[in-house]
Amino acid sequence: METYPTNGWPDPALPEDFAPVAALDRAGLVESWHYGMAAVVGPDGQLRANLGSADRAFYPRSAVKPLQAVAMRRAGLHLTGAQLAISVASHHGTEAHTNLVSQVLAGAGLTEADLQCPVAWPGNPDARSAAQSQTRLAFNCSGKHAGFLATCVAAGWDTKTYLQFEHPLQVSIRQALEEYSGEPINFTTVDGCGAPLHVMTVAGLARAMSRLALNDGEICDAMVQNAWAVGDATTPDALLMSEGLIAKLGAEGVMAVTTVDGWGACVKIADGSHRASALVAAKLLHQVGAISGAQLTRLNEKLAVLSLGGATELGRLRAL
Repeated sequence: METYPTNGWPDPALPEDFAPVAALDRAGLVESWHYGMAAVVGPDGQLRANLGSADRAFYPRSAVKPLQAVAMRRAGLHLTGAQLAISVASHHGTEAHTNLVSQVLAGAGLTEADLQCPVAWPGNPDARSAAQSQTRLAFNCSGKHAGFLATCVAAGWDTKTYLQFEHPLQVSIRQALEEYSGEPINFTTVDGCGAPLHVMTVAGLARAMSRLALNDGEICDAMVQNAWAVGDATTPDALLMSEGLIAKLGAEGVMAVTTVDGWGACVKIADGSHRASALVAAKLLHQVGAISGAQLTRLNEKLAVLSLGGATELGRLRAL
């Protein structure tokens, strides 16, 4: 497998780099703990708060999709509204999702056959029940791949090699990630969808999200106004966006969030679970004054993970 060498990149995260970030209570006792790393930066890009180590290397996974869209738009991609939102999505393969992906492809004169992501069943339970077979359109990253391909057509780049590390599209994406994160990218591997995957730090991704909010309002507006297209109606990032935040989750417990005025946050949960990531991000943003107490209360209710005794609530997951 092709990879870039580390070349002085900070050490990868170790167990001691993670701090307790959330606990699940049941009848007054803690039943489960989540550990993680997290960082919050201000609109000036400076670190304002962190849990665990903010400068250890990790894989941001799909949380970088809005930043990949920055590079695509610079190269000539002209999508708006829900079509722009699907290009940064980890969608769940509903008919509405796959129709958007097909529209992006058709606008570039392409079809599903041009996608190089794997095939998959829809993630949405109803859509999966109705599906007859796995397809590339249903793969959760197909919107991003459609955006990649549409960008290549707009820029006059080869569409057959668009996932190769040194393809002009991927070089442009790497440069945008370095610019927005303020960090060099010295190690790259391959993500689950087949695209290049670059290591970052939680502070770097928080900083990149802050700059996204300050510089790329059209991407942010498309995400918030079409949150259902970014994931599904009740995914954690969609629930964060219901309160006006700009959010994108990534596999293995990654959540990247920013406010419209540039307070950026990133959370990486050590065990890969998503049930704590949005709660932790919201509480950190509240602690630095970036969101109100009323917003935090509403988000805690929307994101609640309950400990039930029959139908009685005995406790819930809480961010530390």
